Amino acid sequence: MTDTSPNTQLPAGLSQRYEIRGELGCGATGTVYLAWDTFAQREVALKVAHAQIFNDDPDQMLVRKAWLNEVHMAGSLHHPYIVEIYDAGFGDNSAYLVMEYLAHGTLEPFTRPDNLKPVSEVLDIAYKCASALDYACRAGIVHRDVKPANLQLVGPGEAKVCDFGAAYWSQGKTDATQVMDIGSLAYMAPELFRMWVTPQADIYALGVVLHQLLTGKRPFDAPDQASLMYKILNGEREPLTSFRPDLPENLNILLDKMLARSLEDRFANWPSVLSALSTHSTKALQAKSSAAERPAEAELYDQLRQLPLLSTLNDAQLWELLRISHWRKIPAGTVLMREGDNAISCYLLLKGEAKVLQKGKLIALLEAGTLFGELAFAEETPSLRAATVATSSNGTIGKWPYSKLNSASPGLQSKMLKIFFRLATERLKQSDERYLRLYRHYAQTEEAGS
Repeated sequence: MTDTSPNTQLPAGLSQRYEIRGELGCGATGTVYLAWDTFAQREVALKVAHAQIFNDDPDQMLVRKAWLNEVHMAGSLHHPYIVEIYDAGFGDNSAYLVMEYLAHGTLEPFTRPDNLKPVSEVLDIAYKCASALDYACRAGIVHRDVKPANLQLVGPGEAKVCDFGAAYWSQGKTDATQVMDIGSLAYMAPELFRMWVTPQADIYALGVVLHQLLTGKRPFDAPDQASLMYKILNGEREPLTSFRPDLPENLNILLDKMLARSLEDRFANWPSVLSALSTHSTKALQAKSSAAERPAEAELYDQLRQLPLLSTLNDAQLWELLRISHWRKIPAGTVLMREGDNAISCYLLLKGEAKVLQKGKLIALLEAGTLFGELAFAEETPSLRAATVATSSNGTIGKWPYSKLNSASPGLQSKMLKIFFRLATERLKQSDERYLRLYRHYAQTEEAGS
């Protein structure tokens, strides 16, 4: 990070709120600073436009449109794997964006052959970026400039999508903010050369990024733009094993579907991409020694998203729930909860079956998709466990400590409490029906004996 003078010129009014602490980078359209937000008391990335984009040069029109695009985008996209924009402004001679600051930089350093991340981590990153782009797509937005420089590293297996300056709105936006002829050629899908924008263009671009993260090379490269465009339109992709012999063949099949020139042959939508990435993430994890204990994160997210029990949670809340949970694959006979123990967590039996025992007697059976141990969360002083729960088959179990739920976002807490209370109501209703059946049976027995 480059030091910069505290007298750095900022658009009117910004210097009263933001203290410049250093320069993070400088590009053709603006300079990005590390700044301290004196109101919100946090570090932020402050991007300030260069003065020349406001002159009358027609060549700057695209740049101004890209800035206007991102300013209009501010506050409209909220996803755990999209860089959040806190504030933005655009005037006659100034433009700025205030974004969350991520200290680890972009994914560009990890596209070099000598600095590649493990395959399982690359697939986790691809899955989370695909999840973010799926969310944007459902909001009618196509990013159109997905590349390593626009993916910010958060931590192991996690990255966030940023820079929606080239984004295309498919719904309800005017030409004033549509930027048609902009993007990075090496990541552009063939149909974009014909000004045909579809969500599948982002699938193609993420496929190029995935190829780079796996091999350190793009699928198509050339010394000049004309040659590169010809290769994208007509060239044959080399198999992954020509770059890295250790990569499994099934990843070639995945990339064939992401990088297909024909829209008919490419993945049709993001849910199909997410499903495929989830499958490949699981296979990659199974090749590691830890596979027997923890499922792949992509697989977990995909399964939780399809669970009716959690259908009221949005993408951000589902990812948050996944972050605060502990998951493992367990054999039959594993005791999950013991009668008389302190209640400190609730559980979700994602796969398999379990039995509920009280004083050694079987009182209930639990099937896949069942949440249990949640009632004590609502108590000021959680009661001791009233029963023992043990698996009766191999399965997958998730655990949420009450302490983590108590510190979760208000939105997630509210949704989870509603789920807990709905389950409690359903169980009370089932108990009432069971007692009513017993009462009727007893009454019929008494009547018959009189």
